Amino acid sequence: MTFLIKDKKEINRIINEKIKGKKLIFTKYYQFGIMKRGIEHEKVLEIFPKFDKVFEIEKDRLKQGDFGYELFYSLSKNVTFSIATCPKNRKVLIIHAILYKRNLDKRLKRKR
Repeated sequence: MTFLIKDKKEINRIINEKIKGKKLIFTKYYQFGIMKRGIEHEKVLEIFPKFDKVFEIEKDRLKQGDFGYELFYSLSKNVTFSIATCPKNRKVLIIHAILYKRNLDKRLKRKR
């Protein structure tokens, strides 16, 4: 089941407890995805720590039973960047990164 988290306090709590300050592990799926989408790895590294730009988190149970957190960053009007993560102890797996150059209201409302 997917949950959308919009409350800024809850977003900050998740980031501080589950993501911030942990070692990043980039999956093969991530590597393939950024290559396919034409996203530079350096751009992901630049955006990832800008947690003040996160306006929503999508929480979902993954296939292996872990919880994944997709962070949605507002970069500018109708430009959103998402980074899907899976916290694992002292590490955070980076599953994918996607750049959206459109309004995501319909996509995010659909998940509610």
